[in-house]
Amino acid sequence: MQKTVPSHRNQLENSIVRLMSLSVLYEKQAEVHRDDHYMFILQQEGNFTMEIDFSVIELKGASICFVGPGQIHQYIHQKDNKGWFLFVEAGAVSEFYQEVLDIHQWIHQSVMIEKNDLLFDFPPLLEKIENDPILNTPFIERSFIDAFLGIITARISKTQEAEKQKNGQKYSITRQFKRLITNNFKNTKQVQQYADLLTITPLYLNEAVKEVTGYPASFWIQQKIVWEARRLLFYTTMDVKQIAFELGYDDPVYFSRFFKKATGITALQFRSENQDLCHHHR
Repeated sequence: MQKTVPSHRNQLENSIVRLMSLSVLYEKQAEVHRDDHYMFILQQEGNFTMEIDFSVIELKGASICFVGPGQIHQYIHQKDNKGWFLFVEAGAVSEFYQEVLDIHQWIHQSVMIEKNDLLFDFPPLLEKIENDPILNTPFIERSFIDAFLGIITARISKTQEAEKQKNGQKYSITRQFKRLITNNFKNTKQVQQYADLLTITPLYLNEAVKEVTGYPASFWIQQKIVWEARRLLFYTTMDVKQIAFELGYDDPVYFSRFFKKATGITALQFRSENQDLCHHHR
């Protein structure tokens, strides 16, 4: 029987946004799952540990963390924390903010901020707006959420260098490149191919992507394939040959060598070492 990852859909109850206290997790630890919306963790104090796509993220003190639609995650531990979960419908997040979040996905999904950051003034205001019969309109709600997300994305990409890059050609190229990987990684695996799609040279593509993210273009292509392979190994009973074909490899042996070189272990070793979906809650 194939193991599947539960997908939480329509949790926003026909709204574009939902706000919840972090304390709800004390009542029941959530299972491994993925969402069809964005989730932002706004922690003002305390500690919160979670796993996102096989990477453990620890929030200590005032912090922000985001999880993109489709990312597999699990809550591991929390202690004495205060703050909110903010769930936002993917369609309500502007294209620019989605691109900023996509740039930072996997390498910079959390950031520490000041305990008195302006960001923490927004959740109480949102609650007041939702309880006000005059202000609780779709237009006001969307405008408020847009401003809220603007501050969140500014904090996530808060360095001066990142601000400069947002308006530059290299930042734009990197956003387009990462979007292309998401849509084409099964059939397109060479830097040259992505450079052709962007009508630039492979050398310039690597230069742009490395300046913005710290890693060359080839790294991101490889990581996307590896993360997808891990998901299939961890959450399905497909064999390595089937996974190779699913990810666009005609030669399973080549795929196996690629996986071992990228992770340091074979695909079967990875599967055997990660048998228990609930290994953090035993």
